[in-house]
Amino acid sequence: MAITKRPQRNQDDTTKPDPLAFIQGAHHAQPNAEAVPEAEPGKRKRKEPVIIRFDENTLELIDRAAAKRGLSRAALVRMLVIENLPD
Repeated sequence: MAITKRPQRNQDDTTKPDPLAFIQGAHHAQPNAEAVPEAEPGKRKRKEPVIIRFDENTLELIDRAAAKRGLSRAALVRMLVIENLPD
């Protein structure tokens, strides 16, 4: 393995980024626990991963129902949850 020289840094560039300018440029909205963030137009909403634990028998029933409908396990669970949420 060959040993190489360290790359030379640009000695003329002595300016460092200003952290306060970065912080002041940030959006400072007050958080609202009840507000649901809306996606920007043309931007897809990110799905939040959650962990749900099922016993083996229930998981087998879910897998059969999903296969019968041609859905993935996750898609079936999402569909059932959405259908059963209150309006």
